[in-house]
Amino acid sequence: MRNLRSIGLSVAVLVSVIGLPFDGTLFAQQQPDPYGVYHVGNGVTLPKPVFMPGPDYSEKARKKKLSGSVVVAMIVTPEGNVRDLKVIKSLDKDLDKQALAAVSTWKFEPATRDGKPVAVHLTTEVDFRLC
Repeated sequence: MRNLRSIGLSVAVLVSVIGLPFDGTLFAQQQPDPYGVYHVGNGVTLPKPVFMPGPDYSEKARKKKLSGSVVVAMIVTPEGNVRDLKVIKSLDKDLDKQALAAVSTWKFEPATRDGKPVAVHLTTEVDFRLC
C-alpha cells in the first residue's frame, strides 16, 4: 500500500534541500565535478519532477510500526533519469530498500545550464508514515 502523504512531503523537501551542494557551500562559479555533474544554483536550474511514486511499506516494517525518513542522494541525468542512488540517512534496512526502489523510478525534466540539459546532484527525504 502506498503512503500518498509521503509523496507530497518528499517533493516539498526535495525542493528545499537540493539548492546546496552536499558540503553546504555555494560555488562562486559553477563547474561540474570530475564526473561532469553539477550542483543546482549559479546558472544551473532545478530539475522538475514528472513522475515520483511513493514507496511501499515492507511487511516487516509495518509489523514493527516503523515510521520516519530515509535520506537519499542521487544524480539526475541530462535525460531526467535517476542514477547513483545512495542512502545517506538510514531508517531501517527494509525501508531503505523500499526508498531506493521508489526513487529509482522517478523521472524529471532535466536540470539545465545555459539552456542545455546537465546532470545534477540531488538529495531528498523519503517519508514513511503509518496512517
